[in-house]
Amino acid sequence: MIDRDHAWPVPVRRTLDNGLRALCVPLPHLHTAHVLLFVRVGSRFEASEESGLSHLLEHVLFRGCAAYPSTFELNTAFEACSSGLDAATSRDFTTFDASCTPKNVPRVLELLGAMMSAPTFADVEVEKQVIEEELQDELDSSGRDVDCDNLAKLALFPGPGLGAKIGGRLRRIERYDEDDCRRWFERHYTGLNMVCAVAGPVDAEATLDAIGAFLGGLPRGEARSLATPTMRADLPALEYVRHAGSQTDLQLAWATVAETHPDWPALLFAQRVLDDGSCSRLRHRVVDQLGLAYHAGAEFEIYQGISVLAIETQTRHSMVIRTLDALLEVAQAMGTDPIDDAEFERVRSRIAFELTSVRDAPGTAAYWFGLQDLHDGSDTPEERASRLARVTQDEVRAAWARHILMGKVQLTVVGDLAPLDRAALRRRLHRLRAPAREGAIAARARAATAG
Repeated sequence: MIDRDHAWPVPVRRTLDNGLRALCVPLPHLHTAHVLLFVRVGSRFEASEESGLSHLLEHVLFRGCAAYPSTFELNTAFEACSSGLDAATSRDFTTFDASCTPKNVPRVLELLGAMMSAPTFADVEVEKQVIEEELQDELDSSGRDVDCDNLAKLALFPGPGLGAKIGGRLRRIERYDEDDCRRWFERHYTGLNMVCAVAGPVDAEATLDAIGAFLGGLPRGEARSLATPTMRADLPALEYVRHAGSQTDLQLAWATVAETHPDWPALLFAQRVLDDGSCSRLRHRVVDQLGLAYHAGAEFEIYQGISVLAIETQTRHSMVIRTLDALLEVAQAMGTDPIDDAEFERVRSRIAFELTSVRDAPGTAAYWFGLQDLHDGSDTPEERASRLARVTQDEVRAAWARHILMGKVQLTVVGDLAPLDRAALRRRLHRLRAPAREGAIAARARAATAG
């Protein structure tokens, strides 16, 4: 558990007149500060005809503003007072952030305000070329997407929204112009769709005043909401894309409960049992014992209203079936085999350490509390540590058995498999479907009996 002698700081919050939520996390024991702006915009907000527009706009905003009318001038201003401005577009939101000394926090906020208040939307055509280069590592020589995670998301969540590629489709991006960027900016870059978080050794009230001074003049706008994602109905399913690289990428993915669900802490615990350090289950079995891959891991991706658990690795084409069997073996065992006390306590202590160490990282603290505000949450690191401290081995197994069903998996394979191995993949899928069919028949029978 978190050391109570050094209590977690309490964020100081203020909602500006334009709806922007501002917060400051005082960390007086540190020497650097972090400024982070969340914007509720990303690929999940895009219709098919808007694919990649959020990511393009993020790039275009660096092309200058009224006060700093070029990329060079804007970046020079940021780098004179901070580590430089970084930005990232995700599915649920976009971020702009910089680390700096405490005395430079107002200056960074001033520059962010200038950038968001009067962007020039210049050089859109040049930035489209930059994005085309950025997206090349996800494509093969013929322009097909061969990124395993992109393909898995699209297969699991068909259509626009959560399954859409963050960077978008190149043919769609080629059509965008300044007017498209301006329209998307005016829709999403407004006070009601923003959270600004600052963490570090700063005065909270003065920092909130600075946020208000430099970002409080943005238009209020209309709050944007996310639609419930549409999930594939015919799971388990296989997506195989032939790609003649040196290895095959494998991913097993499940859509599962949101962060607010009572079972979510137990599922997070399960993911950490699978992949948290060199002695975790996936690495121990797939790498250390069988030597089938250099790395095997599990990611628990958190989105608003839903989570995705993904188990993934890369291996030689000829080892795909053996590797898949090993991944399935480890995954199935999570719902049946006991977790011994030493393994369980090791994971628990590592989680507690990770949560405690957030107090020493202003960027992580700003991200944690800012994202909670963006998603209308209230979970603090201390509260999460307390919830995780109450999780038991039996609850982990039970949550896994309830939510991570082998008959609900999306299997995605990108590689160059021999015909016999492709047939073996289909046989594996058929075996996974059998329990799913039996479960559906039993459910219908129970419903009929109840009726």
